[in-house]
Amino acid sequence: MKIWQLSFELDDYDNLVPIKEFTVEEIQSFDGRSHLRQWKPVQVKRMEPEKGLELSDAPGFTIPVFSRRAWECLEPLISKNVEILPLDFNEKEYLGINVITVLDAIDYEKSIYKTYRDGKRIMAFKKYVFLPTVIENVSMFKILDEKTRYAFVSDEFKQTVEKNNLLGFKFKLVWDSENEYSMYIDR
Repeated sequence: MKIWQLSFELDDYDNLVPIKEFTVEEIQSFDGRSHLRQWKPVQVKRMEPEKGLELSDAPGFTIPVFSRRAWECLEPLISKNVEILPLDFNEKEYLGINVITVLDAIDYEKSIYKTYRDGKRIMAFKKYVFLPTVIENVSMFKILDEKTRYAFVSDEFKQTVEKNNLLGFKFKLVWDSENEYSMYIDR
């Protein structure tokens, strides 16, 4: 079993930005909480239209954003783990992906991490080790210690992106159950 940290090709494609910037509190609210009830489509624009770059299936944004095509390919895998939040963009349909599955999935005895001075909160992981029984059959999730940071995805998610030639997705292998002793994170 492999787990990948999800990110996006920010240099090769244009990205999206909200017309009205998110506040810090709004950004931090994407920590597994639902936004469906109060969500109104956020108006977005291209970040650097002057560069003439294409938009990908997963442009960079505050939260993961997928094209309609990417959503249709990935929806069978992740629909139970996310909610889709429509965006208001005049060029193409994009959907905000709010990851609502937050798992207590870390094996702290085998993981390597640095804590803040309080010794309780984790500042950064140097090595992730996941609990296989917690993450099996989950294709997209966040972890308790990084609820506002990264989304993690399964190997099946990555393979689906590759099989469908979806552009703009970037994956960093952070855990391999068959080779967990050599998986250190570069930070």
